[in-house]
Amino acid sequence: MATEAMYEARRVQGMNDLLARNWWALALRGAAAVMLGLLAFLLPGATVATLAILLAVYLLMDGLFAIVGGVRAAQAQERSLPFLLDGVVSLVAGAVALLWPEASLFALIFVIAAWSVITGFAKIMTAWRMHRTHGKWAWGVAGALSVLFGFGMWVLPSLGLLAVALGVGSYLIAYGALAIITAVRLRRCLHDRNHHSNHGNAVAAE
Repeated sequence: MATEAMYEARRVQGMNDLLARNWWALALRGAAAVMLGLLAFLLPGATVATLAILLAVYLLMDGLFAIVGGVRAAQAQERSLPFLLDGVVSLVAGAVALLWPEASLFALIFVIAAWSVITGFAKIMTAWRMHRTHGKWAWGVAGALSVLFGFGMWVLPSLGLLAVALGVGSYLIAYGALAIITAVRLRRCLHDRNHHSNHGNAVAAE
């Protein structure tokens, strides 16, 4: 039992170290989400096709970064499923939105809702194994927000395209802010660890 506990602790630490080393990717995902969210507010008269294309660009980029994180996790023999699930679902949703921009509002809502719920659970899975100092609460809230937003999307179509655009914009800004907060915490942890490591090496050299 003690050996299994130590092995699991090493895996959790390894995943947190991996997240810290890739803080910049999460920061870019957050910044992109905030920018797209602001754009949704600046284009209140956007058509379904315009909204679909904007979302497709974001989803494809977000999915690519998530898959890169999953591949790096797999190479480091860490748990890669949450990253890969997040990335694959984002890429599929982005491809559907890009290849079918003239879809009905209902179809667009279905794609957004499914993407938000599935990737939200993937984020919660990742947050569950994160240390508190690494932004556990922020990423967990981001995952819960994604799940709630996905289910809430089914209410927005009855309010019209403007409500959908503003709802998506609000979600992306909130999610992006939480992603950036998590990235900042990860960067700080990486900096502190490198500082302690360098200090320890200097002491050992003396």
